[in-house]
Amino acid sequence: MASGTASVSTIQNNQAFAPTAKSIKIDHRFFTIMAFAMAAGIFAGFSPTYYARTQFHSPVLPFWVQVHAAVFTSWILLYLLQNLLAMNGGMRLHRRLGIAGALLAPAVVVMGVAVTLREAGEGRSFPFPDVYSLVAVSSGQMLLFAAMIATALWQRRDGETHKRLILMANQLFFFPAFGRLLQGINPATLSLALCFYFAGPIYDLVARRRIHPAYRWGVPLLILTMPPFAVVFSQLPAWRQFVSMLLKG
Repeated sequence: MASGTASVSTIQNNQAFAPTAKSIKIDHRFFTIMAFAMAAGIFAGFSPTYYARTQFHSPVLPFWVQVHAAVFTSWILLYLLQNLLAMNGGMRLHRRLGIAGALLAPAVVVMGVAVTLREAGEGRSFPFPDVYSLVAVSSGQMLLFAAMIATALWQRRDGETHKRLILMANQLFFFPAFGRLLQGINPATLSLALCFYFAGPIYDLVARRRIHPAYRWGVPLLILTMPPFAVVFSQLPAWRQFVSMLLKG
C-alpha cells in the first residue's frame, strides 16, 4: 500500500510539472524577473565599493578582489542572459552557453573562498561579527552553490529541476549584496532574503498547485546557510580551531 501511494504521488508530481506551451511561457517570465531582481540587488549592494566606486569616492580595490568581482559579475550576467535566451526562444545558444557556465562556476567558488580567507586573514569580517562566522557563512554558501550547480548540470535534461536549482544557487549571493546595502545582517536583510527564497515555492503553489521537489530540500538548505545558523555553528571550538589553522597556514 505504501509503495502504491508513493507511486501515485510521483505520478502526480510529474503531471503537475510536465511542461506545456503555456507553463513554459509563464515560467520563463517568472525566472527572468527573478534574474533581473537579483542582478539589480547585487548591483545596488556592490555599487558603493565596485560598480560605481568613483561616484562614492571609495578606495581602489586590491587586484585579487577585482578579479573576484569580475568573475562574479560575469556569472550574474551569464545567468541573466541565459534566462533572456530561454524566454525568447534561443535555446540552442542557451545550451551552448551552458558550457561556459559549467567552466565559470568553479571559478566563482574558488575566488569566493580565496577572497574570504584573504579578508579573514586581514581581520576583516563585515558584515559578520568575527572572522569565524565570516568563513562559516561564506564556505557554507559556496559549498551549497557548488552542490546545486553540479546537480543542476547533472539534471540539465530535466528543465523543471534544472532551472529551479540554478535559481536557488544564485539566491545564495543575496547576503553579500544586501548585507552591504542594508548595513549589515539585521531583520530587514534576513526578511528580504526569505522573501526571495520563498518566491519560487509560492510561484509553484500558484501556478502548479504543488511545490517542486527541488525546493523541498533546496530552500531548507538555503535557510540553514543563513547567518544566524552559521554564526551559531562558528562558535564551536573545533570550527574556531580549524579556521585559525587555515589562517595561520
